[in-house]
Order: sequence, then structure tokens, then C-alpha cells
Amino acid sequence: MRKFFTLILGLVFVSAVTAQKPEGIIIKASVAPAIDGVIDDVWEEANVYNIDKKFAAELPTLGDPGETTWKALWTEDGYYLLLQVSDDSYWPSWIAGGDSYKRDKPEVYFDVNYVLVDGLGCQGNINKGHYQFDVAMDKDHVAGEVGNINEQRSNLPFTYTYAFMVDEPNYLAEYFFPFSMFVTNEGGPMDLTGQVGFDVTICESDEGDPLDPRKRAVWANVGAINESWANMDDAGIITFDGAEPPVFITAINLSVDGAITADNQTLQVMAEILPDDAPKTIKWTIKKADGSAARASISSEGVIIPMLDEEVIVSAASLDGFILSDPVTVSISGQKVTLDEINYIKNGDFKVFNAETGAVGAPWTGGGVVADGVCSMNNAEKDVDPWGWIMGQVVFTPYDKRADTYEYSFKMWADAAREVVIDFEDPNHGYQRYGVSADLTATRDGGGKSDWLMPITTEPTWYTLTTTFANMQEGAKQQMNLMMGWDTPIVYIDSVYLVNVNDKALVSTSISQVRSMETLNVYPNPAVDKLHVDLSTANTIVTIYNNVGVKMDEAVVSGTHHMFDVSRYAKGLYFVKANGAVIKFIK
Repeated sequence: MRKFFTLILGLVFVSAVTAQKPEGIIIKASVAPAIDGVIDDVWEEANVYNIDKKFAAELPTLGDPGETTWKALWTEDGYYLLLQVSDDSYWPSWIAGGDSYKRDKPEVYFDVNYVLVDGLGCQGNINKGHYQFDVAMDKDHVAGEVGNINEQRSNLPFTYTYAFMVDEPNYLAEYFFPFSMFVTNEGGPMDLTGQVGFDVTICESDEGDPLDPRKRAVWANVGAINESWANMDDAGIITFDGAEPPVFITAINLSVDGAITADNQTLQVMAEILPDDAPKTIKWTIKKADGSAARASISSEGVIIPMLDEEVIVSAASLDGFILSDPVTVSISGQKVTLDEINYIKNGDFKVFNAETGAVGAPWTGGGVVADGVCSMNNAEKDVDPWGWIMGQVVFTPYDKRADTYEYSFKMWADAAREVVIDFEDPNHGYQRYGVSADLTATRDGGGKSDWLMPITTEPTWYTLTTTFANMQEGAKQQMNLMMGWDTPIVYIDSVYLVNVNDKALVSTSISQVRSMETLNVYPNPAVDKLHVDLSTANTIVTIYNNVGVKMDEAVVSGTHHMFDVSRYAKGLYFVKANGAVIKFIK
């Protein structure tokens, strides 16, 4: 709904709300600060606000008022935030153990809805106009190293940049939040001329504290209603000095040149968005001609990524849903389906990881260390609940395919015989176990839910579970969890797959994925500057092609390892070929 429909409702609350809340004025920066953990001169232009209120009855130790502060600046591109934290003991989760939100960590909250008092918070991270940014501090980000968080929330791109500078026991945090990623609960753009809900929470613990010390300081929300994660009605208010009203989209015109005729060929759908100064972020939809879900996907930039032969219809809409494009039809042929392509688990073979530390890469969360293609999960603290230590990721199986049968398979073992709880749950709807499992003997709580208690041995063993997602609710957050909290032996996992049985029947027999995995290994994936290739045999020719078949690099590798410099490559999809095997990677 456009903003003029909500202004009347907003007026009802203004007089009762704004007088009670702390307010901040955000100055437009003369130049953009660098996100590097260093306080640039431009930060002198910003107003300073204290983070000195105790949340509820908690007792954080973050110095005197004026020692732990936040300040912010804005540009046309986004919001820059600087936090300076005075502490008496630097004790983040990567040192202390336990959940990151119970240890030293900043949390940042925005409410971009046109009506701020709406009883909503950031819970579930679905698009309700409320946003939580709570990246954990870790050993790889203590000296200004730049981190980028790339997520998908409510099928919208979600990207921000951060840097920490630690001077124990104190630390500094810098962030950049692009305005383009903020969307109201009505789908409209963030209005910089209005009031925006905002808060900062500093989670704090000291060496020797228990696993759940619960000590937080805030700028605004002291918890009279609830914490900002659950309800932001008591958050503070910020206004943007010198901001202009948002420009709304009036028309979207799509065009496409040609079809997809080769395996893994991509195709750009062009979008003309009017007026020229309107926001360029739109929602893409790709479906089959009968309206069912397509197996092809489309990126936030309008690039079609095929999977199998089909005819698809692509359309686009403004984020508020008021402006719709005419659809365009695209024919896809020549596809050879592979098991990796139909896998709903991303990075299921753990080829994306930090090459220096071994930390498993996105979209996995919760920890884990990768060595030789295997992820190990070390739970040092025994808990009374299995969810005391969780590793998992959000998956995106189609809602209209929820009644199909899915196979969930993986190889798992442990240092000693133990049990691991595995489930699919929906945090957006009361953590409901939304699957219906055919493996009743392995179901933990009965009733056929996709919630398994797995007896793991010391021998690497393949496990295959079957389930449907018939109980999935529309708008579900599909969280897959490996829960290991109630025992301590290290668990190892490899080759995690979640595939639709109907899709599995389409896998091309002419492509031997086993051969590919045995012949070469490529990492990290996605790559930034360097791409490492491990080979099973020496004296091998390794070639890299782009997605239209142009040779980018070639090397005769005398040993079994080679490193390519891919820093000059444009962003996109590439292929590594060696000994007849092919592996994709993304730049």
C-alpha cells in the first residue's frame, strides 16, 4: 500500500509516541566514510548518542554515559553507522563459547514502516518492515577486516557491510546499510523524509560469566513491552536531515532477446523502470505457463538461471505490488540436469569455506570447520537440550511442491557413538515441524513429523530420509537444523542433499558427478581473487571457461594442485574442466 493510505493511521499515534522516545538526527555526509574500523574525519560531522540504558533488570558494564555511543551519517546510497563500545572485559562467543547473542556483540535494529507502533519486531527475519543486523564477532574480524553479509529474506536481496576494530577490552564497529534493501511491510520504499524506528543493543558478558549472562545496554528500548527482536514499538526515532521524498515507480517494461538453448546458459531479462529516478529494485516472478513453479530461477538483476527444459513466463512488479509489468515468455532447452543443480541444500559439499581458518561458508550458520571436504562440528559444552548447539541453513523448497516426496541424504559419523537430532522447522510459525516423514521409526516425537533422532556411529555412514512438506504454511521460513547440544563427541558430515524425488528422475545419466568429485575439487566457491583446484592425478590440463564457452585460463598442472588468479574476471558463472570432469564456480 502506498504511503498516503497509511498517513491517516500514523497521525493517530504520533502525539502519544514521539514525545516518549529518544530521537536522533542523521546528518548527510560530505563524503562517505570508509568501512574499515577506523574513525575517518567525516565522522566529526555526525551527532553522538549514548548507549547507556539498561535493558530490563540486566546489569551491563559498559562504562559511564558517553563512553559507549553510536553516531550515523547518510548518503544517497545508504546509512553509515559507527559504534564505540567501552567494556571492562572483551568476551565474544568465539572466545567464550555459547550463543553469540549472549556474549559481546552489537545488534542494530530498524523499523522502516510508515506506522511505527504496530506490535511488530524482527522475529523470523521475514519482511515486516523490521530489520535486525546481528553479525557475530569472530577472530577473522578484529582489525578492520571488511565483512559482507549476503542473505535472502522474503525473496529480496539482503546485503550489508561491516568491520570491527578490537582494542581489548574495547571495540569499534562500523556498518554500511544500503537503502535499497529496506522495504516496508506494505512493499514500499523507505521514506527518508519521515520517521524511522531505530535502536542499538550492546550485548555484553565478562570472562567467567555463565553461558547465559543476559547483560544488555540499549539506546532506547529498555524492554517495557519486549526486546526489539520481538517488538520495536519502544525503539527510538531517527530523522534524516535534508532528505527528499521517495520516488515511486510508474511503469516497468520487460524485454528479452532470444532463448536458452545450451546447458547452463543464462539469459538476461531487461527491465526499463520509469521514471528514470525511481528505485531500480523490483520483484521478479518466474513460473511455468500453467502457473506452477518453474525450476529455473531468476536473480535480483533479472538473469534467468536454467535447470531443465521448460517454457517459463517472467514478470516483474514494484516492491509495493502496485505496478506490474507485462509478462515475457522464454523457452529453455538443451539442459542436462545434475544432482547438484537440484539440491536444495546449498554448499552441501562444503566447498565454500574460509581457506585460512576452515570456517564453513554461507549459507551454513552455527559454526563448523571444513577439512578435506568434510565439516566437523565440535560441541564442547554438554546441554540439557539438543538445540543448545545447532548448525543449519534456510532452504527454499517451492510452496506449491510441498506435497511432493523429498529425499534428505548425507554421510555422517562421530568420534564416539551418539545421537543427533535433525529437523525441518518454521520459526515464522511457532517453530512448527512442518514436514511429514515416511520414516516413522526414526521420528523423534512421533506423529510422522520431519524431526529425526539419528543414532550416529564412528563409521562414516550414508543416511537417507524421506519426507513431504505437506504441513508447510505459506510464508514459512524453512530452517534445516542439525542439533547436537546434548552430547559432546565431535560430529562429522559430508555431502548433504535435499532433492525432490520427481527432479531426481531427471538427472542426466551422461554426467557422472561421482567422477567429477573424484577428479577435481574447486574452492572457494564463490571465488573472489583466488581459485584453488585440487586434482586426483598429476600432469593434467585444467581449463576455465565462462558461461558462453569462452576460454578464460588454461594451465598444465604437473602436480595435483593449482591456484588461478580470477581477480580480473567479471562476476558470473564459470566452469573448470579437467580429465573430462566439469565443476561450476561463481565469481
